[in-house]
Amino acid sequence: MLFITIGSLATGLVSAKEDTAKNATQNAIKTTTENTVKNPKKDVQVKTKKDTLKLDWIDLIPKSERNQLDAQGMPMANHSGKAAQQSLTGKVRQDLNGSKVKIPGFVIPLEGDANKVTEFLLVPYFGACIHVPPPPPNQIVYVKFPKGAPVQQLWDVIYVVGKLKTASMSHDLAETGYMLEGTSIEEYDDY
Repeated sequence: MLFITIGSLATGLVSAKEDTAKNATQNAIKTTTENTVKNPKKDVQVKTKKDTLKLDWIDLIPKSERNQLDAQGMPMANHSGKAAQQSLTGKVRQDLNGSKVKIPGFVIPLEGDANKVTEFLLVPYFGACIHVPPPPPNQIVYVKFPKGAPVQQLWDVIYVVGKLKTASMSHDLAETGYMLEGTSIEEYDDY
């Protein structure tokens, strides 16, 4: 009888812990939702503190094209012949033009010196534009960073903050659909 009572007690404690964890999760979601608002003119989350849009790479693709991508899935990269070239399909989101944004990515240096990089391509994955065909233009951001970004900060994924423009730029490595006037580099902390 004592064994059954202890077993029942243990079950009750586990159930109470699960309820506490569930409530904590719901409170965290509620708090996050209250601190983040949906901007009706844009299809991204807006942080109200600094009016900086925190973007993911999917946010650079118009919603109509995202739905097509979701239906078709991500195609495998083909590294031979013309398939090894950049696909120039894909529209940009004009509603993001002029927005202050924060976007993560990997850096492909274009201009600078041994200590600082002043111009670079920001891409969604390591090796894009170098080892594999470049992503489409709406998945590459040309960044001008006049004050220069320290080289040692650029080997891992980083956040770049600045003013985004929907303007194309042609470089030997790739065509870009967006340009960004960088104001700061931040450590990527969303692991």
